[in-house]
Amino acid sequence: MRRWIIQGLLFVIGFTAVERFCHKQTHGFRLQKIQADLPYNSDWETLLPGDHEIRIIQSILSQPYYFLASGGESYAFVSDDGKYVLKFFKLHHMRPKNLSDAFLPTYFREKVQKQRIKKLSTLFSSCLLAYERFREKTGLVYLHLNNTDNLHLDCKLFDAIGAKHSLNFDQIPFALQERASMAYPTLSALTEARELEAAKKRLGSLVDLIVARCAVGLSDHDARKRNFGFVGEKAVEIDIGSFTIDEMLKTPLETKKVLMHETLKLRRYIKKRHPELIDFLDKKLNSYLSEKT
Repeated sequence: MRRWIIQGLLFVIGFTAVERFCHKQTHGFRLQKIQADLPYNSDWETLLPGDHEIRIIQSILSQPYYFLASGGESYAFVSDDGKYVLKFFKLHHMRPKNLSDAFLPTYFREKVQKQRIKKLSTLFSSCLLAYERFREKTGLVYLHLNNTDNLHLDCKLFDAIGAKHSLNFDQIPFALQERASMAYPTLSALTEARELEAAKKRLGSLVDLIVARCAVGLSDHDARKRNFGFVGEKAVEIDIGSFTIDEMLKTPLETKKVLMHETLKLRRYIKKRHPELIDFLDKKLNSYLSEKT
């Protein structure tokens, strides 16, 4: 009996170790985590693309996509040509109902399910705001939340260990964005290469981006503010999961408050790492902050 117990414990320990190793190697990605049998929701509907736009989207989606990163709300895959990023939402913790719910007390089960629905609704609402109000400034090419029947494509995915996966684009929520380079590393690379004018253009575009977001009445609740990037010389917001509507931001005074708050970290970074750009940044900020309210 004792021998069986020891063997059982060794099996459990070994199985857990293998599972944890696989999880780490794949960054936790599994098809089951991005799939959910979600009912149609009119609040998640986007304008149907025209035939020409659909053909462009189909062309972009027809290439293979390779694992890029795992974020808080999605798994990101980069296209074979390196120009686009495909994001699949982590739905496993936002499905309204899970099989494990059957083991929960009724009250607690209903509470948990409401929390999941709220979290999913908040995420999808933010994505829709980005798509409808701020598409160009987020690099969004296409947003797909409800099931459709017009893409007629199977997605070819390769995960972090090179395993191939296939799924139907029409039956899964996803976001397609232009691939952006991260803001701080890009600014550093350009400055260190003494391409100061190129760095200034991108730095100025970052400031313009914040003002443009306020101009359309969007608030970004991502306190980290690390999700800025560049598509060419154009600054974009990479994260699309933290937007809400705040029409007050359209007023000059509120815009200035947001601009001052959101550029504090950027200004500290520039002053410390690339002081040759600080005068340009301050002049750019002052061009907005000195305007009469």
